[in-house]
Amino acid sequence: MNAEQLDQVIEMWSDHILKGPLEDFKVEIEPDVKNEFAAIALYLDSKTVRASGEVEDFYEGYKRAATDLLFFIGVEISEDPENKLVRISKSTNNFEVQQKLMDHIWG
Repeated sequence: MNAEQLDQVIEMWSDHILKGPLEDFKVEIEPDVKNEFAAIALYLDSKTVRASGEVEDFYEGYKRAATDLLFFIGVEISEDPENKLVRISKSTNNFEVQQKLMDHIWG
């Protein structure tokens, strides 16, 4: 994945997610995260938010699949309200910490 493709994914995600209380936020991808993994994380975040308006079973299944995949590839998404950032970084690989992050992000 080249930088232009990643920029397209970031733009799609930003247009969908960075609204309301998050409208002043920016996405920050830590240098040790591969572009492909960052794109997967952003795509799953966007799709999971969209799935939240669907049937509860569908949403819960999608959320679980997204959480499992991000855990598997070792990436996490976190918010930094102080600096108005959504950060994509290598995960702690601690399932309990990862689960708390996902619950915070996706409810």
